[in-house]
Amino acid sequence: MHLKIHNSYIRSLGVLLVLFFLNSCQCSGQEPAKSPRQQRNPSEEHIQHQRDFLKKERESIKAYLKDRKLEVKRSGTGLYYQILQDSSAQEQVATEDEVVFDYSIYMLNGSLLYTSEGNSPRTLVIDREDAEIGLHESLKLLGLGDKGLFILPSHLAFGVAGDQNKVPPKTALVYELKILKITKSKS
Repeated sequence: MHLKIHNSYIRSLGVLLVLFFLNSCQCSGQEPAKSPRQQRNPSEEHIQHQRDFLKKERESIKAYLKDRKLEVKRSGTGLYYQILQDSSAQEQVATEDEVVFDYSIYMLNGSLLYTSEGNSPRTLVIDREDAEIGLHESLKLLGLGDKGLFILPSHLAFGVAGDQNKVPPKTALVYELKILKITKSKS
């Protein structure tokens, strides 16, 4: 009987050892578990990724300004602008005005994406029609006959999706705008 208990004990011990070795083989290719301090919340990673992107975008815009020796102002939303031609017009663009304007849209590398040259000017009802947020803001900085240069960070241009045509996702853009006509709103 003593021998039976001993053999049973050895078999049990053998099974446990086999299980232990199998378990250790499965884990050998895995990285050790991180402590809670080392683990990052996915939303924290996303936030850090966005911060890194915004920093790179700001650096790209600053490099563009420096290369071209542009002296611009910056609005609270992050729009960079310079009035190139001030007509000192009494008539300024305001919300709900219908504005007709010439435009050229470039990437920061100088690639021309869209222009009204050779085409007809664009018409937009300010703050009432669907268009880039930064375009509405830019036009409201101008008056009849004025011309301006505007740099729209991606969040003021076409955002994370681009325009599904020529503007890639998350792209800062340069707009040259000239006001041709303002039809004041009736309200």
